[in-house]
Amino acid sequence: MWDTLTDLAHFPLMLPIATMQSALPAVGTAVNRYGIYKSDPQARGRRTNWSMIRFLYDGGDFAQREATDLRSLHANIKGTLDDGSKYYALDPKTFRIVPDTFLDGVIRIREDMGKPLSTREKAVLYEEYTQLCLLLGIPQRHIEPTLKDFYAYYEDLILNTMTYNDTVKFLTSRGIELPARLKHVKSAQPLADKLHRKLVYPTMRVAAIGALHPLYRQRFDLPWSDRDQAAYEKLCKRLRGYARAVPRVLRYNPVALLVMSGVRGPGLVTLEELGRIEEKKKQYEARKERLISNQ
Repeated sequence: MWDTLTDLAHFPLMLPIATMQSALPAVGTAVNRYGIYKSDPQARGRRTNWSMIRFLYDGGDFAQREATDLRSLHANIKGTLDDGSKYYALDPKTFRIVPDTFLDGVIRIREDMGKPLSTREKAVLYEEYTQLCLLLGIPQRHIEPTLKDFYAYYEDLILNTMTYNDTVKFLTSRGIELPARLKHVKSAQPLADKLHRKLVYPTMRVAAIGALHPLYRQRFDLPWSDRDQAAYEKLCKRLRGYARAVPRVLRYNPVALLVMSGVRGPGLVTLEELGRIEEKKKQYEARKERLISNQ
């Protein structure tokens, strides 16, 4: 899992992992309520990247500390879904969605990159997945005994529980259309915008839908033509070429290199920050309602 998810050759295909997580109603609702993925997507992306790498790294106490911090952060995240049902971030089905999507993502990324896992490698990967779940505090009884059992559970989750919600819609459309905002080198923004339009966005647009689980794409009838499929296969071919040309040590996610050298990086968002985010959103909604009522 570490090897696949820290390889820059796989990075474009990893982005939909977050989308699959947000497709779970509890996650999509909580992210929409507390997240800064719209107001400051770069900050959200950086924190998520650091957290993922710390959680996957088995050196020192990085993984254990990150798991503890994640549980503490999510302990007070709860609310009501659109259908009136309650959600709680530490519910096992909700909290395990991160390792669930990591597991499925690794298997499908390796297939799309032309290096599918062997039966033995899948067994090793599933043991890694199990240990990650246990590290997060997921009880053993909520973890399927085999990979086959996992996919029976996961595919049922896709077909009967996941939704095409506002968070998913943003991540697969507006979220990838927006170029990164350069806060410290604003003079370079026009060039960054141009590069995003010409190079980054076309790649992200193809990967954002193409790397989703096929069952999810089919269930919600997301637009995906033969031409799109050909473009996705071409992207994967280019990524395979990059992987062949560049040594593995030079393809490490830079954050992975920093974590391996002992750097912890930025911490998770705090509960106080989440509270301020929620208060700002309430104030914004109140101002919007006043403007509408005064028209």
